[in-house]
Amino acid sequence: MYAEIAQVLNSIGQPKILIVGDLMLDEFLSGSVNRISPEAPTPVIAYQDSNCQLGGAGFTSNVLAQLNANVEICAVTGEDETRHKVIELLDSLNVAHRCLISDPSRPTTRKQRVMAQDNDISSGQQQILRIDYESKEAISSQIEQSIITFLDKTKNEFDAIIISDYQKGVLTEKVLARLCAAAEYTTVIADPAKGAPIERYKGITAMKPNRHECEAAVGFSINKKEDVIRAGKLLLEKAELDYALISLDTDGIFYINCQDEYLFVPTQPLQVYDVAGAGDSVISIMALLSKADIVPRYLLETANAAAGIMISQQSPKHISREDLVHRMVVDKDDFNKKIKSIDELEIILKSSSTKNKEVFFTNGYYDNVSRERILYLEKLNEFEGIRIVAINSDISIKNQGHEPQLRENDRLRLLQMFDCIDYILIFDDTDCRQILERLKPDYFLKGKNFEGKKIEEAEILEKINCQIKFIDIYS
Repeated sequence: MYAEIAQVLNSIGQPKILIVGDLMLDEFLSGSVNRISPEAPTPVIAYQDSNCQLGGAGFTSNVLAQLNANVEICAVTGEDETRHKVIELLDSLNVAHRCLISDPSRPTTRKQRVMAQDNDISSGQQQILRIDYESKEAISSQIEQSIITFLDKTKNEFDAIIISDYQKGVLTEKVLARLCAAAEYTTVIADPAKGAPIERYKGITAMKPNRHECEAAVGFSINKKEDVIRAGKLLLEKAELDYALISLDTDGIFYINCQDEYLFVPTQPLQVYDVAGAGDSVISIMALLSKADIVPRYLLETANAAAGIMISQQSPKHISREDLVHRMVVDKDDFNKKIKSIDELEIILKSSSTKNKEVFFTNGYYDNVSRERILYLEKLNEFEGIRIVAINSDISIKNQGHEPQLRENDRLRLLQMFDCIDYILIFDDTDCRQILERLKPDYFLKGKNFEGKKIEEAEILEKINCQIKFIDIYS
């Protein structure tokens, strides 16, 4: 399964995605707490630092930009300093903003958080105050028409449109009606506002509420599997959706489509640092893969992985396609986790957690469990980095006129027992030149007995600037 997901992520290119909705700036003021004010029973913050990031629809644009989508945002800001900061952040992400309309009558939505570090009890950083600068008034009819004109003008440009609704006044009835109508020619996905009537999004392709948003929409609590199925069917009926995803926090993600096909994918136990951005990452995956030929199970596994990456980080948060595959194929806890396809390995080596590590590569039949073979593999412990062993499949060995002494399944099981091996790759070619060209390891390992002999892969090793290291098993 994960090999297929890796192939999809490698092949989809840069989908063009439009995000329409409520754009915000999240500002964090950080400091330490050493005393209580003599004026009132409140902590005194000794200011240390501040930083800003995009929020609301802007956070979704950030996630999609990191996932290498071609992103554009359509939103409304004030005519103020916060607007200039928002534009600076959008430009840094290469997020287009042809329809980022300024309205002098309203402020750019800004959420200012005061974060405090208690130095006396080392309780960690906590938010002690939030100040919101915003207007919830509906945009003027003139601005409303400008957005509709933009949507009409660009109707054939986008692979998917995301509705990012925080009820700050941008998504009026007329704007939403035009977005719902856009589902006739492209995928339209809504991140619905909590408490908003679900009929507000009638006719779109899909939506992604979380548990609480879904409960508010359907009018009953979701506690059991039967409740989730019932809620999902009601969402589909009320909003005339093709499908819906419901985020169920620790219970995973639920999928249901208009053919009454449904699927639960449980979440993996994770260290949670900050739940912010989990929902944005799920809807980003829905949009990113909207034109891909991918089955619901793969969509949910990818969305689950994205949410897991988000909640496992503190701000600023980072995500990439390589990180998605790494989360799915490396962090899963099963016996076969060392065995990877070439597509999986290619993405793993580009992920943020591995791309700065040296890669050591060796290959062979490994069908003869001799003392020398074991000593050779144990020598891999001396190399600090990522250690890959590629083995010839039974087909490869037979094509070279030999009969494998151990079948490939037995060889794979044997090699998985070596802690010094990080990943195992099995290939059908007679040599590993194509694999080397794709993975581009830093070092190619061979036994000392090959020194001075012709290395079949020498030409490709020179091309990819990969050094040969000869291992002396008796040194």
